[in-house]
This record gives sequence, structure tokens and C-alpha cells, in this order.
Amino acid sequence: MKVSFLIGLCFFSLLVKAQVNYYVSPTGINTIANGTLVAPWLTIQYGLDHLSNGDTLNVMDGTYAEKINIPISGITLRSYTGAYPVVNAIGLTSQTAIIQISSKSNVLVKGLELKNSIMLDAQGVLINGTSQNVTISNCIIHDIHFSSNASDAVNATTNAQGIIVYGSNATTSISNLKILNNELYNCRLGYSEGIAVNGNVDGFEVSGNNVHDLTNIGIVLIGHEGISSNAATDQARNGIVKHNIVHDCISAYATSGGLYVDGGKSISIENNTSYHNGYGIEIGCENIGQIADAITVRNNVCYNNQICAIALGGFAYPSGSGKVTNSIIRNNTCYANDYSHSGNGELYLSYSEGTLIENNIFHTSADNKLAYAELTQPALQFNYNVFYCSAGASSFSVVWNGNNYGNYTAFVSGTSSNANSLFANPLFTSTVLASPDFHLMASSPAINKGNPSFTTTSEKDLDDQPRTNGIVDCGVDEYYVLLGNKSSTAVSSNIMIYPNPSHDALNIQYKDVVLTKVTVYDLSGRLMESLSSLEKENVSLDVSSYAPGLYQLILLDDSGHQWIQKILID
Repeated sequence: MKVSFLIGLCFFSLLVKAQVNYYVSPTGINTIANGTLVAPWLTIQYGLDHLSNGDTLNVMDGTYAEKINIPISGITLRSYTGAYPVVNAIGLTSQTAIIQISSKSNVLVKGLELKNSIMLDAQGVLINGTSQNVTISNCIIHDIHFSSNASDAVNATTNAQGIIVYGSNATTSISNLKILNNELYNCRLGYSEGIAVNGNVDGFEVSGNNVHDLTNIGIVLIGHEGISSNAATDQARNGIVKHNIVHDCISAYATSGGLYVDGGKSISIENNTSYHNGYGIEIGCENIGQIADAITVRNNVCYNNQICAIALGGFAYPSGSGKVTNSIIRNNTCYANDYSHSGNGELYLSYSEGTLIENNIFHTSADNKLAYAELTQPALQFNYNVFYCSAGASSFSVVWNGNNYGNYTAFVSGTSSNANSLFANPLFTSTVLASPDFHLMASSPAINKGNPSFTTTSEKDLDDQPRTNGIVDCGVDEYYVLLGNKSSTAVSSNIMIYPNPSHDALNIQYKDVVLTKVTVYDLSGRLMESLSSLEKENVSLDVSSYAPGLYQLILLDDSGHQWIQKILID
């Protein structure tokens, strides 16, 4: 029996292939090479086609002229350590996406630059079918265009997408989807969006992405478009969208939200920064008779957007759209929006039911307009907010369900809302639109002004610090006396720190500044890192060994000037 068992065990071991790292390089060779580091393959697709479940394909420095189809489940496609490979799809029309993942699971794509998918329905990354446990991380995606002609007319049939997820199976959802720490920019999208999660997708995270300079919506979570043939599963749901920076997503033919939920369900939009988009954040439901439900918008910064900071509701309910129900808008900071002078100010409400709006700061632009509410808002709870306009409470302007209120007192009385709210300057650290800092100063009246009954064990402010410091503050910043003003000196526009949050490497790039020292402390004051011999214009910190949490990064230049920035390790 023992001999038979050993023979069987040995036979089984022969059938189990060890997980292997393989390599591709522009100087490699297909067919006769074996894909090792010293004998790499030439093309990414060839390498992927020769992997087994559990294998990793490492992509070396250089440019690869191809489009890629992930052939099997259980594989990793990533840049080789220290390499910056580029996949350039210019002129290739073999498939619409540069990388396509169809009904494959346990797939990681990390660290590639994808560019120049230029054709009708072009895509940077396409994930569809029944794909499970797929992660797209630390990629740079740009120049995804529906046409090579920048002057081509735009209509409902002209579409392109940076990252698109279609949950197209009626019974099996795409789940455990992660889109993390990517940069997406310079795309002509037509009627489509930058990052879109659509259809039967149950359980997802879109986090840490930098999305900018697009011709339509930045990030969207969608339901009720018929992607899944089963209406009960045709809805992106149970997702979190956090720590993204979205800006300059402006459409010439519609109002484009930086972040948009269209018919999704049970989604949290939190700790994002949205500026110079159409809407900062929009929660709606375009399809008649359908519902977007249980959407939470919290701890976001929205400033200098075209129409307003936050738009909520079915825009033409009931005959022209669906509706929004049971949603929360809490602890957001909205500053100087509606640069187009549309009259919407900071908040645009169409039709929603059961909405809670509390603990926010609404600081208007010089137009002094807070909100435009065009329809009734059944079961609206609107209270414990801080409002301000520079012209004073007597110039505060609101349009509410056909009524015009020209001062703060009339607004509170006429709408029967905000009995416990406050009109006062929130005293942000900096309101310069080029580099604002929405941390509260020590004397801010927004401190401890939120709903006294508000409690949480998980919600975090803009620095990912817990909101457990007495009564909750209004706005994105929870002020801590022990830490003081958590970003006492704003980081210079000449210094870029990314990705933040980070879990692998934290990069510091700078120009027209001479940094002489970089230090990192944890919140107990323990020194984690100290560098004084710095490379010109670039520093990379290995933070992979740091415990998850918040840290303080301090930069010192040759003139003795100091910058302080909170960084999050996830």
C-alpha cells in the first residue's frame, strides 16, 4: 500500500505543472526561444498563448505593435520590474480592444501602457462574459478614439471606451472586479465613457485612478441597458468607487459627469476628487420605469465643475427617465462650481425619493447660487450642513420647486429644511482654484457641526482618518487637534506624488524644485524612511513592507521650505 501510494503521488506530481515566470522582449524570438529571461519571446500574444494556469508573463521595456486576447484563466500579464512597456495598437483593427478578457477568471494585468486604439467602438481594455477575479492595475491608457479624424461628427453610433466591463451573462455575474491605480487620458469617446462598469456585475472596486482630458464622462456605473438579458441582473451593483481623481472630462454635446451612476444599485462613491468636469458627481437613472437605488456619495471633493457639484435624480421623471431612491449625500465639500453660470450652483436636484443630504459644506461661487431643485423630493432629509457665499446670507440664492429664495433665511423657512444647518465661512486652508486645500482651519465653524447622532466604524475623511473625533465635522476633513491642520503646507504644483493610495512604490516627481530630504513617519511619530541623497527630479520609495494605514510624508527643499502630505498605504 505504501509503495502504491508513493507511486500514485509521484505520478500526480508529474501532472501538476509548477508556476513559472516567462518573458517577452522586442529583441526576443518566437518559436525557437523558450521564454526565459535569457531567451525571451518576441510578442505578448505568443507568450500568452504558451502559458498555463498560474503562470506569469513579464513584459520587458520597448514597444509592442499588437492587440492582445487573454487566452486562458489564471494568468498574470505584467511589466517586468523596472520596465515601462508600451503596447501600441496604431493601425490594428483585428479586434476593438487593445486587451480583451472574455469569460476568463483570475487574471491580473499590471503596469502596461496601452495606446492608439483608433476605430469605431475602440477600447483600451474590454472585460465581458462571465469573467471573475479580474484586476487591471497601474496601467496607462490613452488615445482611444472612435475616429482618426478629430473633426468627425459625434452621435449615438460613435463610441470608444478606455476600460469597459460588460456583464453580459444573464445568470453568472462578473464579480471581484478591480480597476486600480490606472491613468486614463486624451480619449475621444463619442457617446461612451472613460471607465464603464455595465450590466451583470456584482462586486467591484474602481479605486485610485487618474482620469482626465476625455470628451465625455470619466467613470460610470450603469444598469438597465439590456447588457444582461435578465432584467433582474442587468445592473452594476455592490461596488465601491474611491480615491479617484477625475478632471477635465467635458463633452461638447451633453453634460458629462466626472463620476456618474446611471441605474446602478448599492454603490459607494467616496473620497474622490472631481473638478472641471460637467457635473462633479451625478446620480441618475436614464431608463424609464427603472431605479437607481442605495447610492452613497460621501467624503468627495467637487470644485470648479461646469454645471454643479452634485446632480441627483431622474432628470425627466416619470415620462422621460427613471428615478433615484434611498440615497445618501454626506460629508462632501462642494466649492465654486457652476463656472458656466447655468444657475444650478452647487446642487441640482431633479426627482429622488428618500434622500439624505447632511454634513456637507456648500461654498458657492461668486454667483451666490446654492441649488436648483426642479421637482418635488419626497421624504428628503436635508439638514446639518454648512452653507456660504462670499456676498453674505442676504444674497444667498436658491430655486426650489418653482420658488425663488433670495436669502438664507428664506431658503430655510421656505423649504422647511436645514433647521440645524449653518451659514458661515468654513475657513478652508486654501481656496485658490489652481491648488485648493479643503482641510479645515482650527477655527472653522464646520468643526463638530454635523449630525450629532451620526456614528460610523468605517467611514474615513479625505486623509483616510476615521470620523470618530467627537461630533462629526461637516465636509471632507475631520479636524484632529493632535494632528493639527493635516496638510499645513500644500504640496507645490511642481511636485507630483503618485499613486496615493499606494501599496508597492510611491513616486515623487518634481521640477523647478531642488529636494534635499524626504522623510516618512507613521501617525505615532515613528520614523519609517529618511532619504537625503536624492536623484534629480525623481524619487521612488518602496512602501511594500509598510502596514496598511496613513503616513506623513515630509519634503524639504534646498531653501529650507517644507511640504507635508498625507499618504495612504493600502
